[in-house]
Amino acid sequence: MKFYLIRHGETVDNIVSLYAGVRDSALTVHGIEQARRLGDYFAKNDVKLTHIFASPLQRAFKTAEAVRDAQVKLDGGSGGNGDGDRDGKARVEIVKVPDLIEQDFGFYEGKSFFARSGAKKSGREGHYDKHRNDPGFVDVESRESMCQRADAFLDQHLLPLMLAQSQGADPETTIAVVSHGMLLASLWRRLLLRLPRKSLRIAPEVTTARGPVVLEHLGGWSNTGYLELELMRGEVKGVGVAVAAQQTLQPASEKDVPNTELPTLAIPPSIAPADVSAPTRSTPVPPPAAAEEAEGSSDSEIFATSSTALSAPSKALSLAGWSTAILAVDSKEHLVGFKRQRGGIGRIAHDEGQKKLDGFFKRQKKG
Repeated sequence: MKFYLIRHGETVDNIVSLYAGVRDSALTVHGIEQARRLGDYFAKNDVKLTHIFASPLQRAFKTAEAVRDAQVKLDGGSGGNGDGDRDGKARVEIVKVPDLIEQDFGFYEGKSFFARSGAKKSGREGHYDKHRNDPGFVDVESRESMCQRADAFLDQHLLPLMLAQSQGADPETTIAVVSHGMLLASLWRRLLLRLPRKSLRIAPEVTTARGPVVLEHLGGWSNTGYLELELMRGEVKGVGVAVAAQQTLQPASEKDVPNTELPTLAIPPSIAPADVSAPTRSTPVPPPAAAEEAEGSSDSEIFATSSTALSAPSKALSLAGWSTAILAVDSKEHLVGFKRQRGGIGRIAHDEGQKKLDGFFKRQKKG
């Protein structure tokens, strides 16, 4: 089973360094081209997605659409009805999952980064102290709330697919999750808590490119950057170095070690919907991503966390008996040689209507 955690393309809020959060910020022209290049790259490298999950926010969903549509085109088109490829296979449905939405930045939604105000206090902290008692002030969604949402996705979507594969029902499963930097970082950490630590391996290409890797903090996701994982029952053979053999890859603390006493996926579970309460709040505010930086950068993760130590949910299913290989971290191979359009065109919001208009004039010329 292959598993891709993908961040959306560049947005208009990324360009001007605003906290996007749950705002429905549109992809830029450059952002939609990033998504198309990712789709083409997957298709040309025989990455055949069987399941696509996406945040309902348009920046993530349209990125997912571009990835899915590139695969359809490579297979020879939609066959005229847009519902499948030339061989009659159904086009992969993109499942919108509200739990994959970005962290809610509350009062700071749509606001810009606050510069440092002193040697010991950041602009964020100073701004929070000044405004936290203002009428209508809404705090930032807490880490605990994001962990609950990530756990709900794992229990309700990913783990049932893993169970099906372990039972031989779906041997060629390739899953893409298209979401946001902060949420993806949370999702990875919640998955990591369920994985037997000795079963993890890292491809040599990753350590060559990035140096020592700290599993709990892989760094941020660039626009359309992705984390590529291979999960399988038994041992992943021929892939890199075992994590347990590298001192730099050990958990930050013993509290971060997955609970090995959790029920395992090998036993068919009854997966009930997770009890996810309304988002709770916790400050301070994470810094916003710059245009080419990830929403879930290592600095952002530090500012977003609370004092609560990482721990697996009490009723979670562990993945004992499964092995995991980390094949790519924030991969941007699809963007090699790709440059922004000149004249500011790449920075404006992508207009789907313009694409249709351009297509109309091309058809007119052919006539």
